[in-house]
Amino acid sequence: MPGLVVIDVDPSGQAAKLGIRMHDVLFKYNGAVLNSTEDLIKPSVVMVENELIVIRGKELLELKSAGGSLGVSLVPFPIPDMLIEGVGEVIHGFKNEVEVKTEKQNQAKQAEQLARIANIQVTTTPQLDGYCVTKTLDIITAEYVGGVNIFRDYLASVVDIIGGRSATMQNELRKARETCIANLKLEADRIGANAVIGVDLDYSEVSGGGKSMLFLVASGTAVVVKQV
Repeated sequence: MPGLVVIDVDPSGQAAKLGIRMHDVLFKYNGAVLNSTEDLIKPSVVMVENELIVIRGKELLELKSAGGSLGVSLVPFPIPDMLIEGVGEVIHGFKNEVEVKTEKQNQAKQAEQLARIANIQVTTTPQLDGYCVTKTLDIITAEYVGGVNIFRDYLASVVDIIGGRSATMQNELRKARETCIANLKLEADRIGANAVIGVDLDYSEVSGGGKSMLFLVASGTAVVVKQV
């Protein structure tokens, strides 16, 4: 449940001057719901004036504080074996707002990630035409294991062979390649790269126990490039 319970107040600190007391629950800080002390610390050193919503019993207090420490000790709400009457009811009233906001934040993050990944360039060459490498980050890899025995199906002349080609084999190879490249982009984005160069695709068949599987390893160098 969101909120931070005040368990101690510095008599000379900002919180005391604002009238904050022990067992008050700090609920929102500059419009953001507080789930941990980090949510309070990070913005407090940046903003000159901060909006703070405090729950005291069934009462909602809207306060303004200056930048810097509030001078309070906090623990996540609720505290085990301690009942602070009315607070749970007030927070429950914000439940839908919190859930909707969190979902929107998650969707926005996913959209940003998808946009970044879509712009990541992948090439088998050691460089990209029109770009220069400004930073080399790391070697990255992606793996794919397919459960379709495409080699045996091919040798056995499966029914979908047309013009000497096996649609089963082609589809499985295409799926393996696309999956590995997509995972390379994800890994590149994770470490802050915007391109992967020198990509190598290594196909092999893994056999054992009368079964056979397609194995593909894709590797490349994650880099940061800029257009020239």
